[in-house]
Amino acid sequence: MGASASSDVLSRAVNVLGTPYRWGGSSPSKGFDCSGLVKYAFNDTNFDLPRTSNAMASGHGEKVDREDLKPGDLIFFNIKSRRVNHVAIYLGNDRFIHAPRRGKSVSIDTLKKPYWDNHFVVAKRVLPKEPNQMRVVQR
Repeated sequence: MGASASSDVLSRAVNVLGTPYRWGGSSPSKGFDCSGLVKYAFNDTNFDLPRTSNAMASGHGEKVDREDLKPGDLIFFNIKSRRVNHVAIYLGNDRFIHAPRRGKSVSIDTLKKPYWDNHFVVAKRVLPKEPNQMRVVQR
């Protein structure tokens, strides 16, 4: 994943820490649900994500093994359902940022908690790799 695109996504997400959860919300002024937060964070990447976590999980990006997660990857969970219904942005060191649920705010959590570990479904890398930089060889 491109380092600058990933950094931009993480920065946008971290800048709205503490914003209240709101079902269907997709802006700092109105609040966020989980997929609204992800769409907001990825807004300036020229990568158009679907609106729901289940749609994001099916068909977008490259599947990533949990051991190979990189900052900016999306991680998906199923909570009280047989299908994906929650998405978060991976930060590194088993930590992720998400809009958890009603009554909570955008926050950072960890995959080390048994709850999240047990509900983890899949991870996806959606940002394209940045092109290799050209090297100038002097003679």
